[in-house]
Amino acid sequence: MAAKLALEKYGADVNVVYCDTMASEHQDNARFMGDVEQWLGVPVTRIRSVDYATVDEVFERTRYMAGISGARCTVEMKKVPRHVFQEADDIHVFGFTWDEQHRIDRFAAHNPELKVDHLLRDRGYTKGRCLATLRAAGIALPVMYALGYRNNNCLGCVKATSATYWNMIRRDFPEVFDRRARQSRELGVRLTRVSGERVFLDELPVDHLPAEPLENISCGPDCGSEQMGLFDADSSSRMDH
Repeated sequence: MAAKLALEKYGADVNVVYCDTMASEHQDNARFMGDVEQWLGVPVTRIRSVDYATVDEVFERTRYMAGISGARCTVEMKKVPRHVFQEADDIHVFGFTWDEQHRIDRFAAHNPELKVDHLLRDRGYTKGRCLATLRAAGIALPVMYALGYRNNNCLGCVKATSATYWNMIRRDFPEVFDRRARQSRELGVRLTRVSGERVFLDELPVDHLPAEPLENISCGPDCGSEQMGLFDADSSSRMDH
């Protein structure tokens, strides 16, 4: 939706860019990308990490999953490629919506040098309005929404702490759950909570589905710090989100 508004405002000067993490996402996202490209009427430029093909490679090679500064996968597979691609005089349009001023403020605090046009916020677009606009255009939303998830991030997003989310992943994508459980054990990362206490995924009871709603897990330009690479990976990987 941000790309659509940018094209309406800036026309041919717009370069629509996707930081490519599709290898770790639901396979339906390839279909969704094609539908959006048709709707926009322009191709989407894909940029990707030259060092990592999947989020699993990031976790296993850096020995870091997520901590208080965010997720290492976002830094390596989204922020680093964008920094390489962008030009100093670019005007950036991100998908921050009207109801995400906290994310806008956080991004601005860490990126004061960038010129950003917050089109979604300034035109009153919430996430719900964005999704409704896509439906009205005849574009089926990504399958993850139909499965009950609130976001369309990589499968088994390590920023999630909800027990309900992780048990949904275990139900829908058991191989992803098992891989995250193994990785988190190897790195000493307790990704979820049971009765307020951090636990490993392999300690999460299958039938534990708390009543609280799923988290709204953001994965974007405001997540993660490039300084993560300077941390001691063994200790920082154990931090709470």
